[in-house]
Amino acid sequence: MCNCMSRGSSHCSGQCGNPCFSLGPFRATSTICPPANTGSIIPFSSGIIPAVLATLIDGAVGTVSAIGFGSAVPGLSLVGNTLNLPLPTGSTEAFSVPRVGKITAISASFTETVGLTVLGNATIRAQVYRAPAGSNTFTATNAFVDLAPTVTGVLTAGTTYQGAANIANVPVVAGDRLVMVFSVSGEGILAITALTGAASAGITIS
Repeated sequence: MCNCMSRGSSHCSGQCGNPCFSLGPFRATSTICPPANTGSIIPFSSGIIPAVLATLIDGAVGTVSAIGFGSAVPGLSLVGNTLNLPLPTGSTEAFSVPRVGKITAISASFTETVGLTVLGNATIRAQVYRAPAGSNTFTATNAFVDLAPTVTGVLTAGTTYQGAANIANVPVVAGDRLVMVFSVSGEGILAITALTGAASAGITIS
C-alpha cells in the first residue's frame, strides 16, 4: 500500500497516482483562532464636563452637546440638520477618518446627574455628524440611536437611558471628520426641558 513515506519507493510507482499531493482539505481545530475582523470600535465620552441637552418650549430640539474623547461641548445650536463647531474648543471633539469604510453600528447611554421634572415625553438621541475634509460644517447622518426609556415625570440623579442599533451602512472616506452629538426632543412638552448628565457612545467602522 502506498503512503507518503513510501511514495519514492519503486513498488509505489504507477500504483498510487499522486496521493501525497492531496493532503487537504485542512481545517482549524484550535479554539484560540482569532475571529474575522468585524471593524474598529470608536469610543466617545463626555468625561468630567457634563453634557447638557435642551428642548425648546414646543418640544423641538434646542441646544445639543458634542461629545469627544473624555470631553464635551454643551450649548451648541443646530441649523436644520447641520452643526458648526465653535473654534477653537468645539473643533477638538471631531476626529478624522483614516480610510474608506462604513459605519455599521452605534451604542449610547446618558445618565442624568441633576434631578428634575419633565412635563411631557422626551427622547434622547445620539447621532453621528459628518463634515468633509477641510470643513467645519457637520451634517447629520443616518447613524443614530434613540435611547430608552422615554424621559418623563420626576427624574432622579442616576437615572440612565441607553440604546444600541445596527444601522444601514453609512459610508465614510479618508479625511471625513466625525463628531457624536446628543440631543433631546419631545411631545407634550410644557416648558423648556434641560437634561444634564454623563454621555457616552461607541460606533463601529468596518
